Amino acid sequence: MRISDFIARTITQRRALVWCGVAVLTAACIAILVSSLQLDSEIFNVLPGKFSSVQGLKIYDRDFEQTRELTFALQCEPNDVEKLEEFAPVFAERLRQQPWCTRVLAGSPMSTPDGIRDLQSIAIPLLLNLEPNAFRETISVLQPEKIRDRLHRLRQQIEAGSPRPEFELSFDPLGLIAPALKPFAESTIIEQEQPLTSPDRTMRVFLAETNQQSLSAFECQRLMREVNSFRAIAAEGWNDGPLQVLVTGRSAFASEISLSMHYDVVVTLAGSVLLVGTIFFVGFRRWLPLLGMALCLLLSCLVALTLGQLLFGRLSMISVGFCAILVGLGVDFAILTIGRYHQARSDGEAHRQAIATSIAKLGRAVFFGALTTAVGFLALVLSGSMAFSELGVLIAIGIFVAGLFMCSILFLFVRERQAAIPHDWLFESVRKYVRWTVQRPMPMLIFSSVVLLVLTAIGFSPIPPIHFEASARSLQPKNISASQALEKIMHTMPVRWEPVLAIVRAENPQELHDYWQKIVAHWRELQAAGKIKGFSTPAALCLSPDWMETNRRQLSTINFPAARETLEQTLDAEGFSRDSFAPAFTLLDDLQRLTNPNEPLPNWRDQLPKSSSWWFLVDRYFGNDPTLTTGFVTTNQPILAHTQSKDLERELPVAGVPMILSGWSYALADLLPWSHHQLLIISALMAIFDISLLALLYRNFRLWMIQVVTLAFGVGAMIASMKLLNINLNLLNVLSFRLVLAIGVDYGIYVVLVWQKTREIEHDVAGVLKPVLLAGLTAVSGFGSLALAQNPALTGLGIACAIGIFWSLIATIFFALPAIAATRPKT
Repeated sequence: MRISDFIARTITQRRALVWCGVAVLTAACIAILVSSLQLDSEIFNVLPGKFSSVQGLKIYDRDFEQTRELTFALQCEPNDVEKLEEFAPVFAERLRQQPWCTRVLAGSPMSTPDGIRDLQSIAIPLLLNLEPNAFRETISVLQPEKIRDRLHRLRQQIEAGSPRPEFELSFDPLGLIAPALKPFAESTIIEQEQPLTSPDRTMRVFLAETNQQSLSAFECQRLMREVNSFRAIAAEGWNDGPLQVLVTGRSAFASEISLSMHYDVVVTLAGSVLLVGTIFFVGFRRWLPLLGMALCLLLSCLVALTLGQLLFGRLSMISVGFCAILVGLGVDFAILTIGRYHQARSDGEAHRQAIATSIAKLGRAVFFGALTTAVGFLALVLSGSMAFSELGVLIAIGIFVAGLFMCSILFLFVRERQAAIPHDWLFESVRKYVRWTVQRPMPMLIFSSVVLLVLTAIGFSPIPPIHFEASARSLQPKNISASQALEKIMHTMPVRWEPVLAIVRAENPQELHDYWQKIVAHWRELQAAGKIKGFSTPAALCLSPDWMETNRRQLSTINFPAARETLEQTLDAEGFSRDSFAPAFTLLDDLQRLTNPNEPLPNWRDQLPKSSSWWFLVDRYFGNDPTLTTGFVTTNQPILAHTQSKDLERELPVAGVPMILSGWSYALADLLPWSHHQLLIISALMAIFDISLLALLYRNFRLWMIQVVTLAFGVGAMIASMKLLNINLNLLNVLSFRLVLAIGVDYGIYVVLVWQKTREIEHDVAGVLKPVLLAGLTAVSGFGSLALAQNPALTGLGIACAIGIFWSLIATIFFALPAIAATRPKT
């Protein structure tokens, strides 16, 4: 018994058994998804993970504490700047009182007494971390004569009316703290120079560190609900003009992206189902098969989603768009099989026989159509992007499952007794077109060839050029408040362009210290040579146990009792109060205690208060693992080209120091060759697969050549349309070309396979061309519905594919069919 007959008999005679199987499959899938479904809102998974620059972005986002920071901004009208100055401390205090906030940075730590005191608390470990020669020179100020000279000089400067000596006496009475902090100040100068007030004073920025337990999407959503509740009351007491309370940060982005994922699933799927359902109903005017098609597609999505969850463990924000795409593609099989079934019934066949005929006539075409489409999407695995790899696998699974269901379960919704369609205007129009094309193919062939040739020439011509957008904006979700807040802050605040990150990990503190000493020396040479504009590193905070032990031994050469006695005598002689110099005496006692070899060496991490604002600066350099660090390099110009990233890759690293260079701009510039590779090489491989499959399938050079030219016309017209409509290529929608090649070839396969076997060309070709037309329109609708998504990567991919599939359909109907008719052998 043929497979088609077996399926037809099972569907018609064992309907209850089939329904039970559908129910069991559905229940199993739902149970698995409810218990294990996880969504990944990580935007970096959209990028290919094999690049070290992308890995660096993930490391910095995952392992550095600054990812738990939120940036708040208050923006007022120009007439209210004085009021904003008064209101800013009130807002900062309200922010500190929030249960989810651990500390707040409302201004430069050096401008507050607490900030100065915090710096003094870490002076001893940083002093011991000085290079031994510099340490020896620094502690020489503890010699009695130098203590007397210093205090006498400062007394004279105070009497002369200078304010600086008073600050110096309160901050560094012995002259030890300033030299200890000098390397820290020099290595972090770039970060400290970033202002928190805009030049026109209409914006004030506040940094807040949160206490969220994890960076998961649901935890970020929970946090942002509390943050938004705070924003609603944060402006209480402001009675002047409008005051905007903006917030952005990693958690804000993750929360809104994850919520937009749910929106994208619902809206794109609903849009796709509505458009596809409308096209199906217009073509067949049957409600029950439409319901069956929807159930089969839903079940296909469910099965693919379940298998994808089991394969990957969690699904990305890009892969959730597969449902809308699968609806647009999977309906092709329903249209083909239902269309052929109705044609068989019109020819007088019984219900069961018509089912068998539909499967027998189109089963092979459905299989190869599913194969080419699945291979096209599976080719996304070669992109190296986890998100697009998941998308490709999900759709490949879904396509094969949809093909199986459309050739089986769908017929459960086809009644044995049903009234014939009174007047199928679409089929009549298609049949008239086929009759005219077969009888007189040249007029349509000439017209379509001219139009498609012109478009293809425009598409492959360098003029006008197709623009390539390599910026972070092409990947950022649109219409989310975190992104809009970030844009406002960057537009208002005088910030530099994004620096390059240099991530360095070591095995132990000494190795980390040695690494950064080498890096700082090398980068100073680059800065002096004009190859970079500046840099900022954690070198001063990377403690060297070797240097600290050496410097501890040098402390034993200091006569601390004599230094203490000299300090007391000089204070009395110069008229200073001993109580005001209590920190100086404490410093001497601490240093003297460290001369004991059994005393543990101090660590600035233990001495810097947890509430200190300086942690905002420290967290930019150090990860959760203290041996994981990063430095920042400011380039002379913004990084826009791949050559710039290659120059930095050649210049910045230091021999023997493991370093990962990263940063958004650097990574995107680094990915430009990869994107061109995806556009050219991988698309070429897909084209080779297509033409090889067509040669194997047709075994007819004439038909094979026509199909290859049709594919070229479809892609050429697609590129021309993108040029004329000013649709830019980006790092991700270049993947659409391989998908268009995979999907667009299906329409030709359906037509050519029927042409090869038919004896009644007008009848059979018209019978398949109507479903092909409907299938193409549904595929365009499925991809086009992705334009409703908030994720720009998904939107760009959908629009590009919709344009390409549209032109592939046009080329098949108006070029391939007339060409086949015009070149058929004369009988």
